[in-house]
Amino acid sequence: MRVTLTDVAREAEVSPATASQVLNNRPNCWASMETRQRIIEAAQRLGYRPNLAARSLRAGLSRSISKISPAFYIGTHHNRATGVFESAREAHYVVLFSVHGNSIEQETSLIQLHWDRGVDGMIVTPCDEGEHKELQRLASIGYPVVTIDGAGRLPFPCNDVSADYAAAGRLQGEHLLAIGRKRPVLCNSLHPHYSHTLRQEAIRQSFIQAGLPPPVTLDLNVKPDCELPDHQALESELRRVLTGLKGQFDALIGCDHTCSVALRILAELGLRVPQDVAVVGTGNLPVASYGVVPLTTVSLDDEWIGREAFAMLVDRIERRVEGPPIQRRSSPKLIVRSSSITA
Repeated sequence: MRVTLTDVAREAEVSPATASQVLNNRPNCWASMETRQRIIEAAQRLGYRPNLAARSLRAGLSRSISKISPAFYIGTHHNRATGVFESAREAHYVVLFSVHGNSIEQETSLIQLHWDRGVDGMIVTPCDEGEHKELQRLASIGYPVVTIDGAGRLPFPCNDVSADYAAAGRLQGEHLLAIGRKRPVLCNSLHPHYSHTLRQEAIRQSFIQAGLPPPVTLDLNVKPDCELPDHQALESELRRVLTGLKGQFDALIGCDHTCSVALRILAELGLRVPQDVAVVGTGNLPVASYGVVPLTTVSLDDEWIGREAFAMLVDRIERRVEGPPIQRRSSPKLIVRSSSITA
């Protein structure tokens, strides 16, 4: 049975009101230091813990939020969720986490489910396609909601924290130009996310502005997924396109998981990394630093994105910030490893 304030008051031989004032550190408490100590010791002996549900009813807040995301594995979504979870723990919030699998139907259903549970606010990474009517409804009524990477996907204003994908592309392009690479290839799926499109266009512009032909884009026929594609399908496609282009490129750019597979295929083709082909990834996932050839990559500062999304949401929940939606961007950072430059 849960130990109550009444139990503590009985143990300390005081009224429940006095026990509540002391344990909640209320400023209107006139109990003596001796009485305070007796109540605190009684609470410790009995193992008393405050009833947060009761507090929430009084305050009108549950101190719980939801995080709804396309995936939760080893990649970007995991790192962003980690930022949310750690910030929530520090602020004594509980996070309900759900995965919508990049489906607008599942996204809508989960938003409604979490709304019905009475969470104080939501952090949502929208799926790539769909009208997002339920998300728009929440934003339109002033309910505390923050999107991650929503600025490029949603046709309506919403509080948002996203990575600066164009800045990430510029870092990749400028790095390759600085090490003298002039013929890169860009690897993406036939159905790239908008984030890939922004990044790759920035890379193209870097080469055009340097007076060089734009990079060749490789459209890989792999099924788009919410996080990581099937590695066998990805490897088959990469082997096909890279074999056909052998000798025609001196650099390769893609996501970290694509580049980690490409490193194996380049070795099979007798191409040395980085002497013959420099390889630059995106995301700074674990696969980037654990491979035989550590991968140069661009960190999108994903954990910061999660922390910033939580801070923005709590500001709205606790009414510290009101007014029009706010949009913020992370600052990508280039991490140079041996896949693009020799020691």
